[in-house]
Amino acid sequence: MFALLLTGVLLVGSSIATLAAVPPVNPQSGSVGLTGAVRGPAPSQAATIISPANGTRTTTIPLSVSGNCPANTFVLITKNGAFAGATDCSANGTYKLDIDLFDGQNQLVAKVSDALGQYGPDSVPVSVFYAAPSFGVPGGSVGRQLFLQADATVYAVSPGQDLSRSVTIVGGVGPYAVSWDWGDGTTSLISQGVEGTIVTSHSYERPGNYRVIVRVTDGASNAAFLQLVTIVNGPVAAAGTTNGSGLGALSGNLLSAWPLYILALLMVLFFWIGERVGLRQNRQRELHA
Repeated sequence: MFALLLTGVLLVGSSIATLAAVPPVNPQSGSVGLTGAVRGPAPSQAATIISPANGTRTTTIPLSVSGNCPANTFVLITKNGAFAGATDCSANGTYKLDIDLFDGQNQLVAKVSDALGQYGPDSVPVSVFYAAPSFGVPGGSVGRQLFLQADATVYAVSPGQDLSRSVTIVGGVGPYAVSWDWGDGTTSLISQGVEGTIVTSHSYERPGNYRVIVRVTDGASNAAFLQLVTIVNGPVAAAGTTNGSGLGALSGNLLSAWPLYILALLMVLFFWIGERVGLRQNRQRELHA
């Protein structure tokens, strides 16, 4: 009898512990869900530039830059210290993007960054020489090379939130036409008469990483471009899932206690057999008496 009572206590305690171990399904009614990013260590592995090779000479742009990179990072290319473009590292640890070059010698460096803007070590520099053609302007004179400048920050927004981005036009000759390909199938076109900074905004409907291409064409049909990256944060996971919580976890935890249930059945069976044997022995003693 004591053994049966002990088994019952063990089973009840196990069931209570099992129920207590199941986390609540969130968000709950009347609760507020919060999301945030915990700052971890910065990337420790540098990206590499495999192409172009060091010492490359070219007379055409854009130049395709590719190499290896740590997973879950973003790669930013600089030319002589100035931001030249950015992209996300693919799932197989590689990247590729096209960049403009300055006229003359360009030292290319690949930088890696996480989503919080923490930078890892730089790549080994690669030297590329670009012999730019003469940039014509009305009247036959030679103008300055046209290019775009922007900061190297990888911006993060939420779906439906307006994001302001800016680029600065340097060189060339006005007027300028600046087109934005936002990476989600939408584009916009802005005109500007003189050099300087252009600011525009855009909102995304769905989460993901978007590659933004900015192109500028001046009054002499010279062109330049720049690739940027925007992170659109994902929504909070829907409640009611059974991945590690709720009824799915409860059933899994209860099933994991099957040895206790078998032990209880065996204890009851042995107790019943013992009672039957005891009754039979008592009857035999009464008959002999």
